[in-house]
Amino acid sequence: MNDGTAAMDPGLAPEYVPDHDGLVEDHRERFAFATEAAQIGYWFCNLPFGRLIWDKQVKEHFWLPPDADVDIDLFYAQLHPHDRERTRQAIELSIRTRTEYSVEYRTVSPEGRIKWIRAIGRTAYDAAGKPIRFDGVTREVTSLKEAEEARDRAKEALMRSEKLALVGRLATTVAHEINNPLAAVTNLLYLIEQSTTDATALRYAKTAMEEVERVSHIVMNTLRFNRRSDMPSWERVSSIFDSALAIYDGRLYQSGITLQRDYAEADRLFCLPSELRQVFANLIANAIDAMPRNGKLTVRTRPQTHARTGEAGLRISIADTGHGMDRDMLQRLFQPFVSTKGERGTGLGLWVSREILNKHRATIRVRSRQTQGASGTLFSIWIPETMATGTAGSVPADSLAASNGSRA
Repeated sequence: MNDGTAAMDPGLAPEYVPDHDGLVEDHRERFAFATEAAQIGYWFCNLPFGRLIWDKQVKEHFWLPPDADVDIDLFYAQLHPHDRERTRQAIELSIRTRTEYSVEYRTVSPEGRIKWIRAIGRTAYDAAGKPIRFDGVTREVTSLKEAEEARDRAKEALMRSEKLALVGRLATTVAHEINNPLAAVTNLLYLIEQSTTDATALRYAKTAMEEVERVSHIVMNTLRFNRRSDMPSWERVSSIFDSALAIYDGRLYQSGITLQRDYAEADRLFCLPSELRQVFANLIANAIDAMPRNGKLTVRTRPQTHARTGEAGLRISIADTGHGMDRDMLQRLFQPFVSTKGERGTGLGLWVSREILNKHRATIRVRSRQTQGASGTLFSIWIPETMATGTAGSVPADSLAASNGSRA
């Protein structure tokens, strides 16, 4: 197709311009070096739009081979469907108002991969003011866009974290305030039990006392959950588990999830209990979110020496009958901002949990499968008996394994 446009190879000057002392060729080489170093592509086209002249960099931005013939239809076809109309309007506005063309859009490969492209251009007009040419440059900004998205996710996660911290402090305050009148109610019910022989009144008092004890249990676990300590201490892991589970009693009941506790007699660790409680709470919440109604959650502790070092420790397992995860998700599971919950999750829970386990010289492994009728996920944690370093060796938490297809 001959539309009057010179086929320009990678320079800017048409072939009919005389080369005085090699200046044109020199400028071409400098221009080619500058655009290649900056990974900038350049394009030319006569108006009205027909054939488009793109250099190899622009074609690469649009997932096209260097020898591809490009027209305006192919240009729009390579754009993400959601960006086509917006880009068309930006071009028309630039030509009509004699303003700079500046837009960001996505190009899509045949496999569905995405590049973000920044395009800047302008229109040339003849003496009568008629638009005759539309030229410009493109630059890939995918990494910049990903960085901006990561920054936005981090900002959102920080805001959520601050809200959760505020809720935690509020819960502690409310629990503390409830605890005082609760003690008075308990004493009054005790006096009622001691001062009457009426069977009906005694039955009501007993029922009320049981309910008050249940409220007291929730209050004490709320206070314990939000109590932080920077000093390690000897703690029973089963007690830490129970205080984390108590927070989710209501969700477990409403979801019809069966809870199975299987604790070993000897399950004491020298640890930071508030931080381990945070790890267990994360894993329990994830398990509940992953399960439909009437699922099963199993928590188990067993003494176990480390196979390589012989160091004494504890094996902790949290298993659910949820929807499971595929291999790709398992490989990325402990990376920041990776979530199986979409917009509902921050993608920080497991990442933070691994950092806490690393502080305890622990290992964490996960197995999951998505087999119909037998899906589920198992998190298995090994924690040394003491988090102090220098005892029989150090086992970092990031020596984890992730496998798909194993029984959970």
